[in-house]
Amino acid sequence: MDYRKYRVRTPVKTFRDLEVYQVTTNLSAELFNLKMPNKYKRNKNVAEEMNNLREASKMVPRLIVESYSDKFSDLDLASQKLEKAAAVVNILVGKMDFINAIVDDADFRANLAEILNRYQRNKMRIINLKRAWNRVWGKR
Repeated sequence: MDYRKYRVRTPVKTFRDLEVYQVTTNLSAELFNLKMPNKYKRNKNVAEEMNNLREASKMVPRLIVESYSDKFSDLDLASQKLEKAAAVVNILVGKMDFINAIVDDADFRANLAEILNRYQRNKMRIINLKRAWNRVWGKR
């Protein structure tokens, strides 16, 4: 894939205009709204893993916002925060795989697998954003 062809689709005035921010915020909200099957609601281990997953999902949009702010003053710090956001997505994917292996409810697993796939696609968007910022603001 040629990353030099990556272009911003619409003017970005604030971090809220970034598609990657919007998608990660929506994915985090979907994880918070995902209902555990009744069979697993009382299982402390599964409930704790779901809570850890939900809390970790809040880090990705936060890191994107911080990196957007930092890109104007310290591009290296902004790049590091985007890299950390991508690393957190890797952790989230691992946690979702683990929960998917434990829970045997087909509907829950399908919903979680869909969220997992969208997180993986969004990780590439985070990396593309970092490359675009380095290309545009790195030459100053």
